[in-house]
Amino acid sequence: MARRGAGLMEQRMSQQQAQLDALEHLLIGLLKSSAVSIPHAVVFEKAAASLMSENGPPGTSEKTAARKYLEHLEKQF
Repeated sequence: MARRGAGLMEQRMSQQQAQLDALEHLLIGLLKSSAVSIPHAVVFEKAAASLMSENGPPGTSEKTAARKYLEHLEKQF
């Protein structure tokens, strides 16, 4: 029974990773598109502020990890 639960957890984590990957590529595609008139720096600034607000992840370590990943994404520009 424990193995079955582990399999379900792996499926959920895999699904979550797939969703995150899709959103990441959507964001990058939008920001690189000439149809988007908002400078990407503004988008990343707003995202960083949101991550650090009460709407962001619950803990300091989660906020820090999310911020670092956001910085990683921004470097792709």
